[in-house]
Amino acid sequence: MLLPPLLLNVLREIYQRQASPLFDNPLRTENQLLLLIEALPEATRATLETLVVAYCRAKASLPLNFAYFLALEGEILKLLGVTFAVRPLFTPPVVQTLQNYLPWFRKASQIVQNHLDCALVRNYWLITRPTHPWLRTIQVEIFYSEQMPSRDRYLNEEQQDLLQTWLEQFILYCYRLVPALPAEAIAAGIPVPAQLLQAAA
Repeated sequence: MLLPPLLLNVLREIYQRQASPLFDNPLRTENQLLLLIEALPEATRATLETLVVAYCRAKASLPLNFAYFLALEGEILKLLGVTFAVRPLFTPPVVQTLQNYLPWFRKASQIVQNHLDCALVRNYWLITRPTHPWLRTIQVEIFYSEQMPSRDRYLNEEQQDLLQTWLEQFILYCYRLVPALPAEAIAAGIPVPAQLLQAAA
């Protein structure tokens, strides 16, 4: 079984980040972890595996979505019966550009386009775009066509939040038509809204 060693590594990372709230938790050895996982219902184990894989992909992806990262941590610990008060995660400011975000948007577009028509993908990006003047300066064609030239630009924190909100709204909207979207998005390294994590299992 590949999950326990991977899960143990993930838990160690969470322990280091959250410090004291988790040090008293008994899940510190692989044997204890194995026993706990074997006692879980099969559906819960499948969900846990999905979350651990999503966590590892989120950690390796750029830009790193910290809110999504923390949501995954919370869901993993909750499935294992661990409850604690999350310590605020301090992160230094990271310079992000529009080009950093395009892979997420293009992969999401491709997944939906595999199930639906390309014209619908364009419409769904327009329908789900949050109402903010800055977002209207972005041509949605760059989200599904690599041939479409896009001018790169640096993003402030508000613009990063707006793009992440737009991506989440697109995924939530398309999920009604493409039920496999959350699982396929996680497999492609795309952060999905927290309310769809269970649907991805």
